[in-house]
Amino acid sequence: MNSSAPSQHPFIETFRQVWANPTLDELMAPLREDVTLIQPLSEPLHGKDAARKAFRKILVQFPGLQGDVHGGLGTGDLIFIDWTMIAPIGRGEQRLPVIDKVILEDGLVKERTAYFDPSPLFGPIARSPKTLGRHLLAAFL
Repeated sequence: MNSSAPSQHPFIETFRQVWANPTLDELMAPLREDVTLIQPLSEPLHGKDAARKAFRKILVQFPGLQGDVHGGLGTGDLIFIDWTMIAPIGRGEQRLPVIDKVILEDGLVKERTAYFDPSPLFGPIARSPKTLGRHLLAAFL
């Protein structure tokens, strides 16, 4: 058992770089083939193919999606990351506070659980015809 205190983990900088201006390839790069992704309003995603499909949909739904990483702590293969998801909707943006729990294996993400409340997105999406259209389109990807 590792008894060292949690500290700024090197993976947090990788996460910061990926979410600064994410592309599908960048989002996929730190994931293991057998990754599990868990987040609100979604069934757990198992495997890199399922993750790729989900990230593709998210990037279609929210072009310009970004993340602002505030920091985090980790020890060994367990990391908690504090960040804000910035989702462009219509002429504005919605900012959602997120805590990600990340478990690494061999330096890659084995499991990620995202803790956030997506409900602030619902009204703005419904009031933005362009964003609502992208959400409907993404349902067929």
